[in-house]
Amino acid sequence: MDYDINKNTVMIIPINDKKSRIIETDDDYIVDDNAYSIMERSCLYFGSSYEGRLSSSKSILGSIYKAPIVVEESRNIIFFPVKSSVEKQNIWISLNNLISYNKHDKKTIITFKKDKQILLDIPYFSIDNQVLRSTLLESIIRRRKSEEKND
Repeated sequence: MDYDINKNTVMIIPINDKKSRIIETDDDYIVDDNAYSIMERSCLYFGSSYEGRLSSSKSILGSIYKAPIVVEESRNIIFFPVKSSVEKQNIWISLNNLISYNKHDKKTIITFKKDKQILLDIPYFSIDNQVLRSTLLESIIRRRKSEEKND
């Protein structure tokens, strides 16, 4: 099954090189594809290559490590990685479905829409940094679109 990211996708978690766990607001299942391929195909589905989206994010934010990706602009589908953006085995988290995130010992509990919670073995500061980068990217893109409308 080829999976394309959509507005209900909240997280992509790699299981191995060939399988990923997909978490949506109302569903949770395993697909026979790796997280990187899902991101790459989803970007192409919405009109740009993964490399193009990554290059764009780095251009807007400065050449940064763990750059967020705008998968689809009009519906504001932005995902951020837990590791480097080019890492094949990477957890991807949806900014637009994220409600909150809280420290839990050395881990982070992330709450998504419809009260879906996931405990990740990732430090709070790392998630916080990624949320801030993603939000900045979203804000800059929104401002640029607004400026174009006003010109």
